[in-house]
Amino acid sequence: MKVRQVGATVVVIAALTLFIPVHSQTPITGLQISATRIDFGEAAVNSDSPPHPLTLTNPMKSNIAMEQIIPSGIDFSQKNDCGQTLAPGGQCTIQVFFKPATSGPRIGNLGVTASDPASPHFIALNGIGI
Repeated sequence: MKVRQVGATVVVIAALTLFIPVHSQTPITGLQISATRIDFGEAAVNSDSPPHPLTLTNPMKSNIAMEQIIPSGIDFSQKNDCGQTLAPGGQCTIQVFFKPATSGPRIGNLGVTASDPASPHFIALNGIGI
């Protein structure tokens, strides 16, 4: 008797063959962030554009310690309600702001460092100063 295994565990008992499906799930690796990039479009030099919200979610079964939330450069800033820890199933919001210091394309990133295995996380930021 030839047995071929394709995505399942095969158990042969006498003349009875049972197929037991193998459930492969992608493991939850940590903090989930609602976007990987934010494009602010155009904004006047030295004026604030409307904030863009990001939602952070903890899908894990343990707390995630929030260590740092830091935007790069002088054109981007943030305010958040994340606190020091994010409980299992919990969410928090980061408001990201763009205030171009000079005209032309402006790029940066928002770095989020936490105690989850996938940390650090980076969200690409861009906008144009006019």
